[in-house]
Amino acid sequence: MTTATHLLKLAATVLLGSLVTTAPLVRAQFTAPAPQNNTSTPIPKVELNFQPLETALAAQQFSQANEITRRLLLAATNRTLQGWLTTDTIEQIPCQDLKTIDQLWLQHSNNRFGFTPQLEAFLATGNRPGRLMSPESYDQFGDRIGWRKDNQWVIFKKNLDFTLNAPAGHLPSPRDEYQINGGRLEYTALMGRFQVCQSGQVPTAPVRFTPFGS
Repeated sequence: MTTATHLLKLAATVLLGSLVTTAPLVRAQFTAPAPQNNTSTPIPKVELNFQPLETALAAQQFSQANEITRRLLLAATNRTLQGWLTTDTIEQIPCQDLKTIDQLWLQHSNNRFGFTPQLEAFLATGNRPGRLMSPESYDQFGDRIGWRKDNQWVIFKKNLDFTLNAPAGHLPSPRDEYQINGGRLEYTALMGRFQVCQSGQVPTAPVRFTPFGS
């Protein structure tokens, strides 16, 4: 490869990264109905723009796709300004948004990445979506999908593997960088929400978080 060709490819990669990470992710925002019976204020509904995610995934720019996924989840829950997700807002992520993100990751990774393989690994290691189990079970989940190495949680997002050589379920990883223990509480809530979305069931009560749940 000539030096000129290499520089052109590098410039194209940088340009793609700039386009997909700065493109607007919200197409429109809709006014939510007023709360009734003293319920919590619902999150305003938005129409998300998934094109930047699809573009990054199609180019196998998995690091950028991971960051876009995080930004999409923040936008979907009206948490862009805060920059992190809470268990309460995770439970309100629109199912269609979660499913679309999952399908795009599956489609562009030969079914290797996405929430679907993560849920399979989550269940296979003795975890229960929406309910905290033992820390050991969550550690086993982290080991299985490559979020832990040598009995330690890897540094997010510096030490994630953004290639197709990563273990199944390794990506996306939308956790906050400052979270300890792999963001166990929030990720358990995310898997709970995703399982509800996959089953098509509407929960009749908030997700319960019982340490070492029975």
